[in-house]
Amino acid sequence: MKYEGKLLNGQFVCIEVLGDIISDISEIPEDNTLPMLLPPLVDLQQNGALGTYFSNFCDKNPDELNKIADFLRKHGLGKVQLTLTSASIETLKKSLSAINQKLSVEPELESLFYGIFHEGIFVSPRDGWRGAHPLEDIIAPDYELFKRLNDASGDRIKTVNIAPEELGGLDFISKAVNDGFKVALGHCCPNNEIVKEAVKRGASLLTHFGNGAAPTIHRFENPFWSFLNEPALKTGLICDGFHLPPEVVGTALKCKGAENCFVVSDASGYSGCAPGFYKRDKNRSFEIRDDGFLHLAGQEILMGAWFQLDRGVEFLVNNLDMTLAEAWRQCSEIPAKIAGINIPEFKVGEKAEFVIARWQSRLIIEQTIFNGKIYKNDV
Repeated sequence: MKYEGKLLNGQFVCIEVLGDIISDISEIPEDNTLPMLLPPLVDLQQNGALGTYFSNFCDKNPDELNKIADFLRKHGLGKVQLTLTSASIETLKKSLSAINQKLSVEPELESLFYGIFHEGIFVSPRDGWRGAHPLEDIIAPDYELFKRLNDASGDRIKTVNIAPEELGGLDFISKAVNDGFKVALGHCCPNNEIVKEAVKRGASLLTHFGNGAAPTIHRFENPFWSFLNEPALKTGLICDGFHLPPEVVGTALKCKGAENCFVVSDASGYSGCAPGFYKRDKNRSFEIRDDGFLHLAGQEILMGAWFQLDRGVEFLVNNLDMTLAEAWRQCSEIPAKIAGINIPEFKVGEKAEFVIARWQSRLIIEQTIFNGKIYKNDV
């Protein structure tokens, strides 16, 4: 197969693919009617899709993961940190084990879902700050329990979220970092001293800046000033158009610098489902509006995002005056670098994994090539 288009660096090329490998790349004359050839998107926080939450994967047919993978690839995703939110400890263990079993026998799935982000259950129990996480599932940070969860996952957990102000939180950070895990702060309300100590102990990420917060906060006594003031905390931003307004995203980018910010989808397990009212469990109902706003019924608290990461690219172009190349890097190469993972490059001998897209007042992903296979975007 041959693919012609424009790379992020502005070069026009013809890429030849043999099997699942790029066999040749040649420069061609400039032609602005051609599409962009882009590296795959990298989502470091993806909670599920099409009615399946990874936290409750043990209750689903394992083949649902294949359907989700196809759905994500059509949106340009090439690397995903599969995310578990809050559930009972037994459900989390069973779900992690089921995910491990599935990934262990399907290399293509394992390549897409390169690791796991454990977001729940060590978050703040306080109203607002815990977001949509159910109080009954939240416990104090427990590193021995976390290690057992990682064992159930087949040692696939790469990142863990902590509320550092909770009892045992700071010690948890020290132990996790020492064992090679990345530690993120989110759904938490630490004071400035605790934020500094968390960074000193090795916390390096903000799960989703501005999200997982009480709707009403003190103008100074809140963690956001400290988060912005700590250069060591690389900052996750949900750019679906509902979680954060453009001026907040712009402020974070100016404070941290583009290389230290990564866009995440925070996609809900109901992302991609039709608008309407749904019941998550016996205590939580939510609504998906026609415009994609997904929230707890009768409340402004969001329950993840309906959109995938390609929406973040659109948001940055339309609201932050970024070029398509700049916005794409913010959702692809930069999060890959922050996560310490490699994505295939446009070089002979590399895996054929790239996205074919155009900008026509909005982002149009025509198809995604993953492991040499074509996924046409018909969603």
